[in-house]
Amino acid sequence: MPDEAAEKPAAEAEAADATSAPRRKRKRKKRAAEAPPEPAPPALTADGRERPIFVLGFPTDPELDRLVRAFELGNYAYVREHAPKLAERGESEEIRAAARELARRIEPDPLIKILLALSIALLFALAFWAYKTHGA
Repeated sequence: MPDEAAEKPAAEAEAADATSAPRRKRKRKKRAAEAPPEPAPPALTADGRERPIFVLGFPTDPELDRLVRAFELGNYAYVREHAPKLAERGESEEIRAAARELARRIEPDPLIKILLALSIALLFALAFWAYKTHGA
């Protein structure tokens, strides 16, 4: 009798293994035989401040570098003035695209413009209502 009890759980385990799906082997990803990527420029400025991530992929050009430096320092008036000029007469399409990107980054968000206009309209409406209902 004890042998029958020992054989029963073993038989149940074999039946459970037979009903479960067979395990699939995972395929290994093939590593591409490519050249290693070029080292990225440092993400920190000379004085230790972190640079914006989007400027790290910009091409190297003296005028574009001046625009990026002005952008990093917060001199948006300089960027607003010189970015369209560089976007028109840049040497390559990459430089022109980078100048357009810098100019786009300093423009206010259109949603903010709409929300500001709605806020001002609400202020005037409330002021008009207050004078109309509580005035003399």
